[in-house]
Amino acid sequence: MRVSQRLDYALRALVLLAQQPDDVRVASGELADRLGLPRRFVEQQITELARAKVLTSTRGAAGGCALARPAEEITVRDIVVALEGDVLDVPRTTNSSAAEMWATAADRLAQFLSSTSLRDLAVRQKELDSEHAGLYDI
Repeated sequence: MRVSQRLDYALRALVLLAQQPDDVRVASGELADRLGLPRRFVEQQITELARAKVLTSTRGAAGGCALARPAEEITVRDIVVALEGDVLDVPRTTNSSAAEMWATAADRLAQFLSSTSLRDLAVRQKELDSEHAGLYDI
């Protein structure tokens, strides 16, 4: 089991958007630059997330990206499903203890991801950033 780079980059971009004031839009290129991620890759994730109505994206000089609804209403599960389809792609076999175990694991993971919002991640990221803000090398 592996979290895709696609999902990781998208979550990082959405956390950054969740940290912005409600009326601020951020260009996808700026998101990529601030996170040190490839621009084209971020643009592709923005397009997918806009299709899934997780965020809004507007072109032009006054354009940019913003969350489609408040960060506390967007769960990590919403994002995973928008980009990956399933939380955990498991076998749908009957009369199999292994398939039953995987289905239980998928349900528990879905519950956890449903209980974690973008606001939760944004708050934690702010804490991490402040912990490391005073650290620097000479």
